[in-house]
Amino acid sequence: MDAAALEQRSLPVPEGLNAPEDQVIELARVWWNGTGPIMNIRPALAEPGNIGVVLAELAWHYSHAYAEHHGFDQAAAFKAIRDSWDAAHAKAAESVQSEPAQ
Repeated sequence: MDAAALEQRSLPVPEGLNAPEDQVIELARVWWNGTGPIMNIRPALAEPGNIGVVLAELAWHYSHAYAEHHGFDQAAAFKAIRDSWDAAHAKAAESVQSEPAQ
């Protein structure tokens, strides 16, 4: 799939970005290729812990969207997201622990 076709499938810039232009920044662009995520990220927040807040907000909004658009119970969708996060996080933690110290 070429870049132009992908751009046609991309999400619009959200409304409500009322901060000054120099304070608004896209943090991530994530695509699913059928087997897993492909992404570009920008580590622009001064505190890495703030990304945890972003991820928690994403999980809540996704659970709400699954309830609204696909008929899932929001609490069940949120639990499924958290359960898969826990499993994926454990796997990622293993790879970080096995990397040689720099």
